Amino acid sequence: MNELNELDHQLTLAINGSDNLFWDNVMYTVTDTFSWSLVIVALLIIIFKNNTWKEAVMVYVTLALLIFVADRICSGLVKPMVARWRPAQDPQLMYFVDVVRNYRGGRFGFFSGHACNTMCVAMFLSWLFRSPKVTVTLIFWSLTTTFTRLYLGVHYLGDVMVGFLIGAILGALFYWLMERFVHPRIGMKRFISEQFTSSGYLESDMNTFMTIIFFNYICVLIFAMTLGIG
Repeated sequence: MNELNELDHQLTLAINGSDNLFWDNVMYTVTDTFSWSLVIVALLIIIFKNNTWKEAVMVYVTLALLIFVADRICSGLVKPMVARWRPAQDPQLMYFVDVVRNYRGGRFGFFSGHACNTMCVAMFLSWLFRSPKVTVTLIFWSLTTTFTRLYLGVHYLGDVMVGFLIGAILGALFYWLMERFVHPRIGMKRFISEQFTSSGYLESDMNTFMTIIFFNYICVLIFAMTLGIG
């Protein structure tokens, strides 16, 4: 166990920081949930547009419960129970960690809430949309968002990997529960058309959703350059 912890420490320090103001600004911005507000609004609109209002409400409620449960398991149960220091808070490691804007997070970091929450949403939406290209985009979003936690020194690599695993399980589980017990009709949709995914979502809306996600990345990069100039 000590050898695994030491390896985790070394890998985390290798990934952490870059002494580059531009990338510091990018990572600090991407890690903030507020920076993804445009994507969240687009997601809510697309779900409403492609379902009846009752189905849309069921999806909203299930997604909200999924995020709430994931957060409570992570922050309310596991973090205080395991009590593993974040790298930037660990008395034995904190002075070796590059921090950005003095951001160190809370005391404990196992497991990563960002990794769990983003992956559970990515998994849930992947099953909901049934669009391979959107699935790849969502996983990319989860990976890049979570990478910021390593860069900022507020999580170990092990925290992130466990968060991904638990998030993937929760996302698939909540979709299965919604499909089987909450609103079975959602799981009964089977479209065979170039205009729709197999679950009945317009391909044009899937393209729009991906475009908005990557547009959001561009906005983050421009914002980071602006901060760098300032």
